[in-house]
Amino acid sequence: MKTEVNLENGLLIVEDHPIVRQGLMRALEAHGFNKIFEAASCGEGRGQLARVNPDVLITDLHLPDGLSFQMISWARKIKPSMAIVILTVENSPEFLIPAAESGANALIHKSAPITTLISAIDVAIKAPKSFTAEGLANAIKREREKPKLTPRELEILERLSSGAELDAISKSLFISLPTVKTHLSSIYRKLECDNRTSAVVRALSLGLVQLK
Repeated sequence: MKTEVNLENGLLIVEDHPIVRQGLMRALEAHGFNKIFEAASCGEGRGQLARVNPDVLITDLHLPDGLSFQMISWARKIKPSMAIVILTVENSPEFLIPAAESGANALIHKSAPITTLISAIDVAIKAPKSFTAEGLANAIKREREKPKLTPRELEILERLSSGAELDAISKSLFISLPTVKTHLSSIYRKLECDNRTSAVVRALSLGLVQLK
C-alpha cells in the first residue's frame, strides 16, 4: 500500500525536458507525493513559485534561460523552509559550492536512483539549512588550497597559455617588461614552478586559466 506524503502546498518540478519531467512526476507519485506542479524554465519556475509557494522544489541545473541558481536563491528568500534539490548531469565538482551558496539542500546526479532523491527531499524537509552532495568537502578543500593569484597575474597567465611572448604581454597590458617579469616571478613562486611551460600546465590543472 502506497504511503502518501502530505505536503501542504505540494512539490514543484522545474525541468525543460518533458519526458524527464513526466518521469519524475510518475516516480514521485508512486512514492506517495501529491500536489505535483511543473515548469520548464527559470521564468516559468518563478511564476509557479509565486503562485503555488511549494514545500519542495526540484529543479534541473541547466535550464533554457540559464542556470537555476538565481531562481533557487529567490525561492529560498521567499520561503526559508522550502526543501530544494538540484538535479544535474554534470560530473564536475565546480557546481557544488555555487549550489550550496544558492540555498539548495542537495545536488544530485540524474543517474542516481529515485530513492536518493526521496532521501534528499526527506533530509531537506527536516533540515532546510542542510546541504548534501558527494564530494562537497573535497571540492571546498581544493578551492581553498588553490594558489591565490592577483587579477594581473591571472591576466599574464592567460596570455602565456595562449603562447604570447613577454614583450607582447607587456604591450597588451600597457605595463613595462620588467613589471611583467616581476609578476612572472611571483607566479612561479605561488605555483611552485620554475618556467613558463610548467606554470601554464599547473595553472590549467588547477582550473586557474582555460585554453582558448
